[in-house]
Amino acid sequence: MKTYSSSEANTGRAATTDGERADARGQDADASPSQALREALNRLGEVKEYAAYFLAAKIDALKISARNIGVYVALGLLGACAGVAVVVVGVVLLLIGAAHGIGAALGGMYWLGDLIIGVVVLAVVGAGAVFAASKLTGSTRKKTVEKYESRKRDQRIRYGHDVRERAIREQNAN
Repeated sequence: MKTYSSSEANTGRAATTDGERADARGQDADASPSQALREALNRLGEVKEYAAYFLAAKIDALKISARNIGVYVALGLLGACAGVAVVVVGVVLLLIGAAHGIGAALGGMYWLGDLIIGVVVLAVVGAGAVFAASKLTGSTRKKTVEKYESRKRDQRIRYGHDVRERAIREQNAN
């Protein structure tokens, strides 16, 4: 059991029941500074080792996570390729069946059925591409026009005129 006297309270040292002197951390007050420094360096080395251990464990965990992500991406791509192949085969079989059906309806002229289906498929794909392109460029153009109209409206509110009105005024002044 430690007891403190008023003079020991200022130094941080306590008297023990057996008469030894120790500091507040329980270490021998008579330890030399070189021993204290050696102990501190040993503890610092220990802390460095623990920090390096922790950092290495975190890096290894990140490597494992990256590897797992790579595996899942590869599996996903493989599955997507298989899915696309199944759809392509299904579409091809459907189109061949339709072409042969038309060829049989035309009196056994299967080549004509193949030709008709080929032209129809290309026409549908071409029309879809034109529609998609016009829709995409139209919406992009519309958003761009709206953006600049909004800016010109803000300019009229803020400055009393917009960039176009200012340019016309400057041109008329010259």
